[in-house]
Amino acid sequence: MSSENKKRVGLFVDSLMGGGAERVALNFAEKFIELGHDARVFVLHPPIEHQTGHVPIHLVSEQFKLANWRPLNKWLYARRIRQLVREIEADGKPFDFFISNAEDSDRLTRMAGLRPVFIRYRNSLLHFLDAKVGDARGFKRRVRHLRWLNKFRRLYSGHLVTVSQALQDELVNDVGLKPRSIKTIYNPFDFDLLRRRAGEPRELPGEAYILYPARLTPRKRQDLLLRAYAQSGATLPLVLLGGVSGAEGERYEVEMKALAAELGIAGRVRFQGFEQNPYPWIQGAALVAMSSDSEGLPTVLIESLILGTPVVSTDCPTGPSEILTGDLARFLSPVDDAPALAANIRAALESYPPISEQHIERFRAENTIRAYIAHFEALTAKGLG
Repeated sequence: MSSENKKRVGLFVDSLMGGGAERVALNFAEKFIELGHDARVFVLHPPIEHQTGHVPIHLVSEQFKLANWRPLNKWLYARRIRQLVREIEADGKPFDFFISNAEDSDRLTRMAGLRPVFIRYRNSLLHFLDAKVGDARGFKRRVRHLRWLNKFRRLYSGHLVTVSQALQDELVNDVGLKPRSIKTIYNPFDFDLLRRRAGEPRELPGEAYILYPARLTPRKRQDLLLRAYAQSGATLPLVLLGGVSGAEGERYEVEMKALAAELGIAGRVRFQGFEQNPYPWIQGAALVAMSSDSEGLPTVLIESLILGTPVVSTDCPTGPSEILTGDLARFLSPVDDAPALAANIRAALESYPPISEQHIERFRAENTIRAYIAHFEALTAKGLG
């Protein structure tokens, strides 16, 4: 690759705690580097739980908070981001573009004045908006809804890249965003690396099992999966592979263990916690079952298919219906419908169609990276701002 074609790219994440979104940011950097570009990951604050390999990591702050007053805390973070970028660019090579991969990063890269930033929008903004409005009713609800909606419209008025077409449609048609540019580009998946990591030695259960690799959080709806698993009559054990985040996550884990006991399945459910390398678990599973209320483009479904593992999923906004297509579409079930998910678990364990390259080819990392660069160059030709 000539020096003219080599890009310098900065990828921002809030942290590198165990999770699919954080793993995707590292996947981006690894593939940019493999294709001859200079890619760096900026991490706002600890923890760093993922294996980062040869990817350059720039930690913005060792502390979660730089000041107790929220506006000052944001300003200090933005200043540190600017300083880090200037230090790297002191070699005379400016960054071509940045990719923001998390909500705090979306705001702080804007405050830091970085240009251009592609905000990789990852989850349903309608669900996020509902969460911000909360339980307010009547006039108060309308006021709060409008306030948050206007805030989102200002924040996401730049360059957006959505991880699914359904998400792009939601942002433009349902939320009414009017960004400078918007394009759908799927997340990058390195098939060879995934399959190599899946072959690394791990001590797995000695029997077949059903798996859900996801952080323990209400949005992932482990409660729904526990109910569906109990109703399915499946005799295979269920493994919940994922850590918790903060006090809310710890409370949720306690609630899920209590629910498993209440449903009479505690002896068949294993709370495995976070694994730096979940791929041997995914490859070794008889079935991966996803029960989320909302996603962007659920990494776990694509990784499972790449590794040849059958999957069932809620047909949540957004992404699952763009992944489970053709003869796999029948393994989608409505959101918050435990009996339907239970029926799909039974059906998938009994018989599942062969997983072919046709199901997964569009998710290859090389296609994603080239799409980002082509998008950047096309916008540059039009006077990128």
